[in-house]
Amino acid sequence: MTVARPLVLPWPRLVGPLLAILLAAPIACGDAEAETDGDGLGVGEGDVARGAALYRELCAACHGLAGEGGLGTPLAGWSRPEDELIHIIDETMPPQNTAVCTGACPADVAAYILGGLGGASCEGEPTSPRQLRLLTRREYNNTVRDLLFPAPLSEGAPCKADAECDLSSESCVADLCAADPCGRHTFVFDPEGASYQSVHVAGSFNNWAGTIAEGGWPLTYDAAAGVYYAKQELAEGSYTYKLVLDESTWITDPQNPNTEPDGFGGENSLLEIACDGGGAGGGPPGFEPASSFPVESRPKGYGYDNNAAAGIVTAVHVEEQLRAAREVATLALENLDALVPCDPAADAEGCARDFVTTFGRRAFRRPLSPAEVDKYAGLVIGEASFDAGVSVALQVMLASPYFLYRSEIGEDAGDGTIALTPYEVASALSYAFWGTMPDDALLDAAESGLLGSAEGIESEARRLLEDPRARALIGVFGSQWLGVEGIAGADKSAVAFPEWEPAIGAAMAEETRLLVEHAIFEGGGFDELLSADYTFVNGPLAAFYGIAGVEGDAFVQAPLPGERAGILGQGALLASFAHSDQSSPVRRGVMVRERLLCQQFGTPPPAAGGVPDVDPNATTRERFRQHSADQSCALCHTFIDELGFGFERFDGIGRYRESENGQAIDASGDLSDVEGMGSGTHAPFGTIPELAAILAGSQAVHTCFSRQVFRFTMGYLETPADLCALQGIDQRFAAAGYDVRELLVAIVTSPNFLRRR
Repeated sequence: MTVARPLVLPWPRLVGPLLAILLAAPIACGDAEAETDGDGLGVGEGDVARGAALYRELCAACHGLAGEGGLGTPLAGWSRPEDELIHIIDETMPPQNTAVCTGACPADVAAYILGGLGGASCEGEPTSPRQLRLLTRREYNNTVRDLLFPAPLSEGAPCKADAECDLSSESCVADLCAADPCGRHTFVFDPEGASYQSVHVAGSFNNWAGTIAEGGWPLTYDAAAGVYYAKQELAEGSYTYKLVLDESTWITDPQNPNTEPDGFGGENSLLEIACDGGGAGGGPPGFEPASSFPVESRPKGYGYDNNAAAGIVTAVHVEEQLRAAREVATLALENLDALVPCDPAADAEGCARDFVTTFGRRAFRRPLSPAEVDKYAGLVIGEASFDAGVSVALQVMLASPYFLYRSEIGEDAGDGTIALTPYEVASALSYAFWGTMPDDALLDAAESGLLGSAEGIESEARRLLEDPRARALIGVFGSQWLGVEGIAGADKSAVAFPEWEPAIGAAMAEETRLLVEHAIFEGGGFDELLSADYTFVNGPLAAFYGIAGVEGDAFVQAPLPGERAGILGQGALLASFAHSDQSSPVRRGVMVRERLLCQQFGTPPPAAGGVPDVDPNATTRERFRQHSADQSCALCHTFIDELGFGFERFDGIGRYRESENGQAIDASGDLSDVEGMGSGTHAPFGTIPELAAILAGSQAVHTCFSRQVFRFTMGYLETPADLCALQGIDQRFAAAGYDVRELLVAIVTSPNFLRRR
């Protein structure tokens, strides 16, 4: 199938921030009363109508439809001379291809800006592209696990729609709490009518704390259910523990039948946390058939692995997809009873049709047509044995474009737009919230017509959010958004940090995942990601940070030292954006500008030079002064280095330090122009918590974050055509107090999600 799509150029997004830098720069452009500017461009001759179209295409993505700003500097109410504005547009717009806006273009755009930017309005028309989305390696692995090893529904399933365990339901406590996502466990204690001043958990994960003050994990009493409960984050592994009543009586956990001797004549409760990395299904440990697929391409400005336009199949893809299909089919035969809903010995042909109908619906994420059922059933019964036929049919299905691609092609809605089919909506929802295929309930919702409206989509979206897979995917998003995926495998010991161990990098990656998941699902949402005064550490990582009282491999929530805060104070971020032998104010400054503020910088000029040589008698700040001294560098580095210097209390592996090369560190920084480069503002700070507070109070940061989630959900870098939809999404995000779950609901209920241009 070939789908014609409009060419979307990446440079319009880059225009606003870099243009805004120059908007604030003093430029001698001649007298404001002159009829032409210094380049001979007409002043007062611009065509407002043409300028409006050009502005929407080239400028609005950053400066707003009405010049209100957003990611870029507000242009409404521009008061500087017209000739200066025309000159700036002509010289810098767009920065990567200034030849695009020549001739009358600068004067037209300037005329529209100076005319008040009138006429811009949002009509709510759908603007998302029709597209096919190749499954990423991550999505492929999750989908195959869920296909081959579907999670069985238990009698307690009805309560799985609740946000928390229904603690008054014995079956729900047994089924839902035991099925917490990997890394999270719910402890539940029924006092059977007795009353206690306190109940806490003590075990190998918290140094057997005898009291809550010593680090015991307190259980909260739920009066309605009559039980005590607590949720805790745990890494994969084996743990022993007991419940402590009133900080005096130690007992095994009545909810947990697994025990082992405690060495004192009694028993400890035994807890096993095992992670298979999949969705709701299981499968053999480490089963990742897509692990050797080519790595996904990530265009500049798009930090995620699911860019639809970059999902191009090569010969290597085809070879690996066929190999994976054979591997998966072989494994499926070991679990055939779970996949074949009938007895082939009684009616081979009928059973073959039943198999391809049920499995095909799940694999293709839609019902098979009668012709498809005939085709795949014929493959099953055409082999020497039923098992061999199933293997062949599986390989063909898993090599089909209907399995490998997510379709967002839709059908003519009769009103000039394209509407996704109900089954396409089901797939879009499941991969947006779970990173894997739809479950039977979601496919049933598609069949019933429930997904044909924003209300129906919202209902299912909220159900999906309560599933553990939603939490796991948020963790994936967080790692990709922050650019810390590679820290788990990083080796920083070879040059300057011999004390670095791979286990520290892995612990840092886990810390980031746990904080992102906790802040979004249990904490205060997005702002808490920036300002959290706590984190999740195990014993080795706690020692690395200098946090006392944490031992063992289990991850526990712990207070952060005062110089750290939220994601900005995490080792994963600090070590990822550093060099192998030193810190990097440039990388850290760019990280904040690009990932938290969506301010993109162009490619450095060829003569920009590299990292200054390490001077044993100088601090990093002193060595990087060349960027501000060199006029060709200063334009960008004014916005990068002064921000990055604020991270200098942390070395190249994220350790806190007071001095460098025997000299006291000056870690003062300045987050200039936080609401848009060129706005001429300054926000000095002296510590990471101060920087976090500035960012948490910034509208541009919240706007950028909603863009980041939009990209991850929709699979493409937003264009000016998306501004109307994004405006409504931003408003709902703000109205919800920046609850990220509500942001996700807003995205999937916007017109862009259901309709296509």
